Amino acid sequence: MSLTRNLDFCQSGEGSNAWSEVLGLREDFKSHLAWVMGLGRLSETFSRHAVPNYLVRVLHPLSQSLRVNLLLGMLPDCFLEVRALTEQLARAFQADLKFSKEASFTSKLSRLDVREPSLYKLTGETDTSVLPLLSELGHGWVRMDQPLTGMGASLPVSAASTTYTSRDVPELLRLTSAVKRFRELLSKTMNQWSSRLEKKDSSPAAQKS
Repeated sequence: MSLTRNLDFCQSGEGSNAWSEVLGLREDFKSHLAWVMGLGRLSETFSRHAVPNYLVRVLHPLSQSLRVNLLLGMLPDCFLEVRALTEQLARAFQADLKFSKEASFTSKLSRLDVREPSLYKLTGETDTSVLPLLSELGHGWVRMDQPLTGMGASLPVSAASTTYTSRDVPELLRLTSAVKRFRELLSKTMNQWSSRLEKKDSSPAAQKS
């Protein structure tokens, strides 16, 4: 009964904007993955680069989980997932950026974690405009001075689902804004990553090889 009411609330009620943004995020994943798959050389792409692995190991499962938790009324979990998506995107992008000569994405991530263990700082280096988002996501839910999760790790979950009421609307509006801002960050970061990849592939050294 709770799930049925929440479904109605999300699809046609006061939670429809949040529902729309979360479904849009799933479409973003499909679009970005299709672009990566179109690059060819998939074995090399996924073995060398952290960002493609972020798409399949982090964005895919967490965007799916975000949709389920929104339906279940588990708003704390939703905020945790958006924060994890944001931090791990920054981690993957910075690993590819700062250690581009490393042969594998795992070695890139390992070196990055040693150099800069603070996911908050890494996110700020990726895009300073997203720091207010991280602070908002951490307020009342998690401690911002502790790393939330690693690539492919699981998140803590709430004990039980809840049925939405009008009292949940302010938090749903916050979630709507957070997901929208993350989608904007994801698009911007993927554009930057693809541009760097294209420049590298068009360099004289790459053409000779």
